[in-house]
Amino acid sequence: MARVGQQIAGLGEDRLPGQIAVGVLTKVFPPDLVDEVVAAAGVREQRIRVLPARVVVYYNLAMIVFFQSSYGQVWTKLVGGLDWAKSFRMRVAVGMSPSPAAISMARSRLGWQVMADLLERVAGPLAGQEDGWAYVAGLRLVAFDGLTMDVPDTAANAAAFGRPGGGAGAGAFPQVRVVALAECGSRAVMGARCAGISTGEQGLTGELTPLLGQGLLVVADRNFLSHAALTQTLATGAHVLWRAKSDIDLPVVSVLDDGTYTSRVADPNASRRLRRRGKFGADIPGITVRVIEYSVSTEAGTDVSELFCLVTDLLDPQQLSGHQAADAYAQRWQIETAFAELETGVRGGPGVVLRSKSPDMIRQELYALLCTYQAIRTLICHAAAAEGLDPDRISFTRAKEAIAARVSDAAAFSPH
Repeated sequence: MARVGQQIAGLGEDRLPGQIAVGVLTKVFPPDLVDEVVAAAGVREQRIRVLPARVVVYYNLAMIVFFQSSYGQVWTKLVGGLDWAKSFRMRVAVGMSPSPAAISMARSRLGWQVMADLLERVAGPLAGQEDGWAYVAGLRLVAFDGLTMDVPDTAANAAAFGRPGGGAGAGAFPQVRVVALAECGSRAVMGARCAGISTGEQGLTGELTPLLGQGLLVVADRNFLSHAALTQTLATGAHVLWRAKSDIDLPVVSVLDDGTYTSRVADPNASRRLRRRGKFGADIPGITVRVIEYSVSTEAGTDVSELFCLVTDLLDPQQLSGHQAADAYAQRWQIETAFAELETGVRGGPGVVLRSKSPDMIRQELYALLCTYQAIRTLICHAAAAEGLDPDRISFTRAKEAIAARVSDAAAFSPH
């Protein structure tokens, strides 16, 4: 490796960091942005290395695009666009690629925070104010959701992330939990957090709440609703449309003209205290909400397949009708689709285990996964806007395959 380092050090302006091409992904992650994030994290190298920090960032992204490939194969595909760099190809002979151990060491030097910070820089909604498909009742529709991923069965990963429990005992693999906030219309990631399986979805959601603000309508499933989460979310100025569990106490305070009714979500501590004093139902104060109940029937229309109970702070039916609420909640499947795209379109399938062996590298890989997903989504939205299409019309899988085909496109990444 020392010999390779000497060879690259002699390339002058042809240093490898300036030559790596990740094709169209560099439109979302330009070198200046990568260098800025690396410098802010304090991991910029003090001497010329075979694998400088910028290269390692792009390697992490390529590692996701070519998830099924080995470290060496990823490297070969990453630098395959160096046709113009004849001096580089002549000096770095076949078989002189960095070893898997060298790549692992370079990834360790980089750490995971760089990839998390990079995601933070590119995350966000992609729909414009004129894109009606991203709005409901004049509000941008966003959603919280979570998923879990298996990680390699090492002692360090098991200690850091834990294993899922069940009637048959602990799971075969440790798992990491990911919670994301996404824009429903574009399926773009607005923010994400990961933690061990013992950390609940609500805990991670709380870390994402600062991303909310006025003009948003936040949709979430049953696992997210609580008095504390509702208080925290409404304090940002965002509006909520959350599904309630069947056992939540939602007394009828007043029935509205459209058949919905006002209620309250009580603080559980205050509720227990007041119940001991003989209070119950509407006598217990809390956050005032409007409750919208409806059912979904089978295609034949003969059987009710599911009952839904939604709560919202939009108390006036003129602001948000029952039909609008039901349609908006149904769009929550957009973030589930986004997670499915992560599972199959990027990672290769729900049964595939992440490749990293240590907790920090798992975090690095997860944020690289989310960065790559966001990049693909960004490119899809730009392409859709250019053609006047809804982004849903463009296949995520085909876009990912097209990006993979151009990862080594030297023309997409200027050597100067």
